Amino acid sequence: MKGKLRAEDLRKIFVRAPNWLGDVVMATPHFERIRLAFPAAEIVIGVKGGHGKVLDGLASFDRRIAVSKPKGLKGLRAEAAKLRPEAFDLALLFPNSVSAALVTMLAGIPRRLGYTNGRGLLLTHGIPHTGQRKPFWRRKGPRRVPVPMGDYWNDPLDAFELPPVDSHPRLVVTEEEEQACARLLTELGVERGGELGGEAAQRIVLFAPTAGFGPSKHWDEARWASLAERLSESDPRLEILLLCGPGEEAHVGAIAAASRSSRVRVALPPVPLDVTKALVRAAALMVTLDSGPRHLAVAFDVPHVVLMGPTHPDYTSSNVSHAIVLRHEVDCGPCHLPVCPLDHRCMTKITVDEAFAACQAQLSRCRV
Repeated sequence: MKGKLRAEDLRKIFVRAPNWLGDVVMATPHFERIRLAFPAAEIVIGVKGGHGKVLDGLASFDRRIAVSKPKGLKGLRAEAAKLRPEAFDLALLFPNSVSAALVTMLAGIPRRLGYTNGRGLLLTHGIPHTGQRKPFWRRKGPRRVPVPMGDYWNDPLDAFELPPVDSHPRLVVTEEEEQACARLLTELGVERGGELGGEAAQRIVLFAPTAGFGPSKHWDEARWASLAERLSESDPRLEILLLCGPGEEAHVGAIAAASRSSRVRVALPPVPLDVTKALVRAAALMVTLDSGPRHLAVAFDVPHVVLMGPTHPDYTSSNVSHAIVLRHEVDCGPCHLPVCPLDHRCMTKITVDEAFAACQAQLSRCRV
């Protein structure tokens, strides 16, 4: 680790955001820390795929650029070529990959901050996370002991004395996004009616039954359909909307087809993230896997039920005051494998009855 970061030396900063949608949302307080530390610098955030839309409206950066995971030497050079003309003074790297550090080095960024993670020679301001700094960076076998990602990302920023902020994710819904959401609901036949939260208003329940991580996180389609039916029968004001990402249309279509309720609808084509933000904020409840949409609910304090199987709960154990996490301990988990090699017991143990009970409990406390 070389020296302190002086604001007067940093005219332009590149922030490489995490790769997964949920991690991008969980990192938003840390983006704010960077902005507070360097208020006069131009801050450019690099985000993978379509995840950038979820950040629109935030004041913690000046603009965003699309980045991708480089493939081979040609890919590394191409990604570095995107950054080189920007003449950044500092790169802050949230991903731990060697490629993320190598791209910024090849781009000629003189200061590069992140966890060393076997790439210390590529960083000028590297922070170890193997026990040298804080006791919770210890390891158990091949993996570090899980801690909330907010704590994990705070450590390198603490090391350079960036001003602290609270850990709650920050997202903003713009007026344009709100208008697009209203049009979508009208197209789907969902008229909220009356005052939001009033007796006449319909209540939106969002299902997010897919996960880009892999099928090991999935819950059975028939159980999703049964849960949707039971919720629609329990309250005539509830409208259940199924969300998915590109390439996941068949999965949500099968759930809707298996449901016998006319108030179970599929939001197709897949709703872009900027409109999804507004949709989540308007919801009375979200039922989700341990996937990206979960963290949108966290950001807007929307009551949500999380069906968690192969992933460790301690990675996401902060900001859970509006969550009910349904999870069963199994002898083979948490495995963090995208495809279950056994009988998927971590997810099959979650029953429709307990999911319905959790939904009822959340709906009784919701604010719309």
